[in-house]
Amino acid sequence: MKYCMRCGVEVDEQKHRFCPLCNTIILTDAEIETLNTKQIKDTKTYKLKAPKPISKKVNPNIPPLIYLITLLVCITAIISLLVIDFVIGYNISWSLIPIISIILFILLCLPLVIKKKLYWFFTFDTFVLIIYFILLNILINSRITWSFFVILSILLLWIYVSAIFLNRIKGFILKLSIITIATTIFVLLITLSLKSNNVFSRLVLPINGLIFILVIISYMFIKTYFYKWHVIVSTITINTSILCIGIDLLINKFLVDRFILKWSHFVLIVLIPLTLCMFYIGNRYKINKYLMKKFHI
Repeated sequence: MKYCMRCGVEVDEQKHRFCPLCNTIILTDAEIETLNTKQIKDTKTYKLKAPKPISKKVNPNIPPLIYLITLLVCITAIISLLVIDFVIGYNISWSLIPIISIILFILLCLPLVIKKKLYWFFTFDTFVLIIYFILLNILINSRITWSFFVILSILLLWIYVSAIFLNRIKGFILKLSIITIATTIFVLLITLSLKSNNVFSRLVLPINGLIFILVIISYMFIKTYFYKWHVIVSTITINTSILCIGIDLLINKFLVDRFILKWSHFVLIVLIPLTLCMFYIGNRYKINKYLMKKFHI
């Protein structure tokens, strides 16, 4: 029995040519007698290397068979639709809608043949869908009508996903700012398209601004006092109370043109005692000491 020169594990040289633990070569007595000190040190660094698996050469530019079959079927369907439409009415009219739908299907199947990141495909599919809905709306109504709202919704979803999952956009406040600005612009465009900007300027914009400010304040407090759970709870309850009061006042101002409270005081009845309780838990030693001095207990 011999010992490994590298890790010191006892190895049966009759069964193992290399150390089972570190794959270092095990020298026999004959090799030790014929090698000098420098050669023994050199063989100490020699390890068993596993043979590399022979990979089959695959051309990445050749699309898979299923995509070729799907592409062939789609092209055949497009040609058939064009021929049928032209034979029936001697012009191309209704066949354009199924044709652009088939082209959309072909473009959405590109992940089968192109190796790109998931975000790249999401962005590509987003703008493909936008172009598809624009063309579909123009073919049906000869102008852009309902597709305007669909396009804005798709773009808003793309901005949300980009702000949340894209690594280049770092920082909670920056992501929240992008989401808030995008939501505000989305609501503004929807409101302007409905020819009722009074709702946006008097109700939607102030509520969005209030939510944005309170979320930033909450984030800063939570990030600063993340080790004090009572401060976090107090921050959330206080900001929730302010948000409810603000929404109540803004809605009543918009509806009856008066700043009055109708329902938010019920929320305050629940949240104020909880906030005071959290404040006492965080400062109970100071409060108890002050009371003991004040009342000479």
